Amino acid sequence: MEATMSITLEAKASGPESVEERCRPQRVLVVDDHELTQAGLRAVLGCEPWVASCLGAGSVQAAWDIARRHHPQIVLLSTSVQGRPWTDLCRLLQGQMPYVKIVLMSADGAVPVPLAQSRGAVGFLPTQLPVPGIVAAVRRVAEGGRAFPKGAAKADAVHLSRRELDVLRHLVAGLSNPEVAARLNLSRHTVKQHASGVYRKLGVRNRAEAASRAHMLGLVT
Repeated sequence: MEATMSITLEAKASGPESVEERCRPQRVLVVDDHELTQAGLRAVLGCEPWVASCLGAGSVQAAWDIARRHHPQIVLLSTSVQGRPWTDLCRLLQGQMPYVKIVLMSADGAVPVPLAQSRGAVGFLPTQLPVPGIVAAVRRVAEGGRAFPKGAAKADAVHLSRRELDVLRHLVAGLSNPEVAARLNLSRHTVKQHASGVYRKLGVRNRAEAASRAHMLGLVT
């Protein structure tokens, strides 16, 4: 299988302790509510000599409970995990376990590097990467480096007008086009035009994809 995108791997600068750090086995926690994805990542990473153990969790709450008990050095966190927001786990880890290296994962083609970094992540991996690419990226993180896709989409690269952003926020909140029109004092046709423009600029096909992409890029909270 060919890689769909390349990853920029930034190595940690060499130092008197860097070799020892790279050789120290790491505890890894995979957080994903898709059982096959979680099991696959755990199986692959668990075979690596630099992985001491590879744990799994299907929700943010379960991940936090496991993290407090087992103190992983690396957490691979899916941004599509259901239930409690993934940002909550980032906040908890940053506040109480700042040594943990967070690597966000997403099947979405747009990777918001600024948002990932603002949540303390040192990497962001598209799950469609081939296995060797994922393993190499996680290993580099274990060695103290960073791993982000080249040419990753950034929130500031999506230029929505003020009105488009207003429409997007209402659509994400679950309002129908007529409800958005009434809320913003616009015609239904105008709302439909703005929605079409939003979909085009975000590179999505429908409201659900727009909501997901908007959250990923930090356009809505």
